[in-house]
Amino acid sequence: MRKLFIILSVIGCSSTICNSVSAQILPTLGCNDKSIRLQAEQYKQDFKAQGQEVYRDAMISMESRQPTPVAVQLTKGVLYQMIFIGSRDANKINFELYDGEDRKIDEKVLKMPEVTNFVVYSFVPEKTDLYLVILSQVKGAQSLCGSFTIMQPGKAKANAPATTPKQQPAKANNNPRYIPQNR
Repeated sequence: MRKLFIILSVIGCSSTICNSVSAQILPTLGCNDKSIRLQAEQYKQDFKAQGQEVYRDAMISMESRQPTPVAVQLTKGVLYQMIFIGSRDANKINFELYDGEDRKIDEKVLKMPEVTNFVVYSFVPEKTDLYLVILSQVKGAQSLCGSFTIMQPGKAKANAPATTPKQQPAKANNNPRYIPQNR
């Protein structure tokens, strides 16, 4: 499925006729839904506080019932947090993850988005590869807005050399209430 999509995308980019067709198939980036954006920013701040950083981030305009593919290169052994936030107006929200050989790794379906409209999926790849995430929402024939973010461990923490704390020399305490203890 992913390989077919990539081949069709390459062919579509080389021809003006295919460009107009592929523009109808590919999702539009940059929709504007204030509540989804605020919710996405809150999740990003929560993960940044845990030492994560943004790897990929986009607000995506999605057609109801149309899958939105996102291809992303992931590195073996790295913990990724994938956050998909859909519209609370949707009837169903779907998140699917495929490996480089088009095998489904997992799928999360939210049937009550008015209660829970987000998927936070933790993933550690077993191999470095191009993975495919398929996002979709269902709501009649409407266009819906969604947010998709991938967080990864921060570079400063991942590349920092391990150090041991140095013993600080004892300072003289000038507090008049301090009584030194002899050992």
